[in-house]
Amino acid sequence: MKDDKFFWNYNQQPGKIVNSKNISKIKDFKPLVSIVTSYYNSNEFMWQTINCVLNQTFQNWEWIIVDDGSTSQEAIQYLEEVKKLDERIKIYHKENGGLALGRDYAIKYATTNYILPLDADDLIEPTYIETLYWTLETNPKASWAFTNSVGFGKYIYLTDVEFDSEKMKIENQITATALIRKEKILELGGYGVAKRYMNEDWYLWLRMLQDNQFPVQVGYYGFWYRRRNESLLTDINDKNKKEYIQKMKDIKEITDKINKKVNAIIYPKKKINEDILEDKTMDINNLEDIEILGKNKNAYLYILPYLGTDNKMYKNIKEQAKNNKIYIITLQKDVHSQYFYRQKYEQFSTIYDLTTFLDSENWISFIKYILQTRKIEKVFLSNTIYNEEIKNKFKITEIEGTKNSELIYKLKILHYKFMHLFLVRGIRKVGSFLSKI
Repeated sequence: MKDDKFFWNYNQQPGKIVNSKNISKIKDFKPLVSIVTSYYNSNEFMWQTINCVLNQTFQNWEWIIVDDGSTSQEAIQYLEEVKKLDERIKIYHKENGGLALGRDYAIKYATTNYILPLDADDLIEPTYIETLYWTLETNPKASWAFTNSVGFGKYIYLTDVEFDSEKMKIENQITATALIRKEKILELGGYGVAKRYMNEDWYLWLRMLQDNQFPVQVGYYGFWYRRRNESLLTDINDKNKKEYIQKMKDIKEITDKINKKVNAIIYPKKKINEDILEDKTMDINNLEDIEILGKNKNAYLYILPYLGTDNKMYKNIKEQAKNNKIYIITLQKDVHSQYFYRQKYEQFSTIYDLTTFLDSENWISFIKYILQTRKIEKVFLSNTIYNEEIKNKFKITEIEGTKNSELIYKLKILHYKFMHLFLVRGIRKVGSFLSKI
């Protein structure tokens, strides 16, 4: 949403700390998602990526890390320490062949139906795997799913551009990290068919489109892409490189074979059924296998219309979080940015905005899933437009309605603009002063 930038906190990166309760020593843990990482002397920032994986709310994963011929003994030894952290982490070694071949090597050892490529310096929000797993399970014809993304490091930005297969022919709109059906990757020959100077992710997405495969775009910022000067992608995109001309020729060769527009499923959907909340009987695959580590005895669920600008609601839930594990589900699209308060809530609770990754017919199933897997003791319901249906299906406690203030919202945006204008002017003055010294 266009207002998100006014409220986003780039310092609130996921993975700064790890929830030790989520570390598994269970050897018979059944994975449902395979994370794959091609690793080459990549230990500098990997600690934060590791924390992101261990902090996932969906714990049925395996992580296959392939050392692609690292030359640093420190980097190689680091992987041995990583392996000891959790039974779900598997380490393999191979001769150097590049990122694409490293991913293919990892996929060869994957035991699940879903592949999640994750570079050793990028970050994912705690609900990333869980929301994408649910969106693909409920959209079985889609081949992959991705979220909006955050750029951080050398450059900072938010990306929530709607997927457009025609624009994808010109530039890659999405990142490498997504949840992908393994069978689709294998059918297309994997990542390694791309030449080494190619952006292997873009090349895979284009081959997907050529095959009339479509994605799901999940409408929250779930992926953080670290921007660095020396990154491989920066090197590939350097237009001064000789390979750039050849790369674009190869891209054109495949884009010419994409003969029709491919439409993605994009959340939140423009139209949501607000008349009645359907209760579609749905058994999500492998629900009985889903494990939640670090369960808390006192788990509370709040069902709200949206997070809004309600400071009183925020303070009340924050107070409850001192002694209880808090989950928040929101059910309605808001004309305002959900990030007015979302990142503040995320400091002490787990948030699921169901409009961003599920059709309304699956919301009741997801609520039941949360109640079952988190062992929820109390459910609090605010003023959603679905209150009657929810009260008929769950034992709930009604609370004061969530409020939205247009004035507070606009004042917050004005404050942001004023402070950034002041900051920019200050930087310019300092720069001008230094240049005269």
